[in-house]
Amino acid sequence: MKKIALSRRSGILATAAAAVALAGVASVATASPAHDLTAVTTAEGRFGTPHDLRVRDVTEVVEQTLTIQPGGDTGWHVHPGLVVLTVQKGTIVRKNADCTEEVFPAGSSFIKQGNVPLNGVNEGTEPVELHLTYLKPKGTPLRYEREAPKYCKFN
Repeated sequence: MKKIALSRRSGILATAAAAVALAGVASVATASPAHDLTAVTTAEGRFGTPHDLRVRDVTEVVEQTLTIQPGGDTGWHVHPGLVVLTVQKGTIVRKNADCTEEVFPAGSSFIKQGNVPLNGVNEGTEPVELHLTYLKPKGTPLRYEREAPKYCKFN
């Protein structure tokens, strides 16, 4: 058996590394599994492009499920904070005040932030189910109503 000579410093480092490795194993071995817990995923989606989210002054979180019947819409509005939306069923068409439209089918997610008005429209033949998470400043409403832009053709 070959002996390896360690200096005092490298011996201390090796001992510290071994202690950290053992602590990691011990923490995994002593982890506490969930007990009498039920978790229900109500919606799951993917963003079309990655997002870096930065939100200021958020103190309140609200969860909501919206159902929009065929031919229905959300009305023109803005949100005071950030809203993460996931389309669970159907397809929603987001009409933006800059006269653009975006289509989000079931399984997709998108973010609404800022002061640009929009209207979510169900142009399909089945109900649209949306799951929303609002992140907003304290005491603000979930949304503010806005006038439909007069210069867009889709009004």
